[in-house]
Amino acid sequence: MNVLEARRARHLIIRLDRGEELPAALVRALDEAEARAGWIEGIGSLEKAEIALFDQASRAYAKTRVLEGPCDVVALSGSVALQQGETSLRLSATLARESGVGLQLAAGELVWARVYGLELRVTAFDDLPLARAFDDRTGLMQLVAQSTAIPASETPRLTPPAQAAEPARAAPPAQAAEPPRAAAPPPAAEPPRGAPPAPAPEPARPAASVAEPVAVPLPQRPVRPRQEEEIYPEVGDSVTHFHFGECTVISSDGERIRLRQERDGRVREVSLTMLRIEPPTVDPATSRKHFRLARKN
Repeated sequence: MNVLEARRARHLIIRLDRGEELPAALVRALDEAEARAGWIEGIGSLEKAEIALFDQASRAYAKTRVLEGPCDVVALSGSVALQQGETSLRLSATLARESGVGLQLAAGELVWARVYGLELRVTAFDDLPLARAFDDRTGLMQLVAQSTAIPASETPRLTPPAQAAEPARAAPPAQAAEPPRAAAPPPAAEPPRGAPPAPAPEPARPAASVAEPVAVPLPQRPVRPRQEEEIYPEVGDSVTHFHFGECTVISSDGERIRLRQERDGRVREVSLTMLRIEPPTVDPATSRKHFRLARKN
């Protein structure tokens, strides 16, 4: 069992008009909305459809069945994910149509369809990049979290140096150097002076000074600047978006930005988590920053 959690989602309402084809028209709409992962639900009517069933014995899809003529979409659901860097849909449908023997139902994976009128709701998961990977146990392309493999491989590389360096630096000064200094002088100086207990607290004071070198781990703080400062586009900056072209940033909250396309003035809203932001260049004449926004695979 695999459980994946999405905490930030958008709801897209998409209408496909008569003559448009599935899945191509829906993929174009999702690419334009920057929806790379999500869940689909829909209702409507189709002019023609092709469905297929998965044969578990042969671990392959059987020959597609073509439904000629109009049919109603009783139920339609599916998922959105990336497969080899491209938007991939998996749609399952239950279709109803009139026939010579009465009402017929057909169900299976929707391979292709020509739309008569279709209304869809897509729940897009902006913080959960999904991909499809081949499952050896079933022969199916199954959903996996694309981002989980990256942090898992990087975390072990960062953890050992932090744990190995600190004990080595803190332990030798506290245990090897300080005890000889505190132990040697008191035995020689105290017996001749006799009763005065005042010198007795002196060994305790070196112990307090021994605690101060424990502050040596403070040099670890300069290590924190290792974190790369991420620079995000701000209001007024110009960007080159891989899909929308040249744009100007009109609002930004560090997670999502709104862009105005220079070619037609349309406003687009995109999620920064789905983009690879290249280091900006600065126009020396205007001091205006320019970013290139590429697709994060």
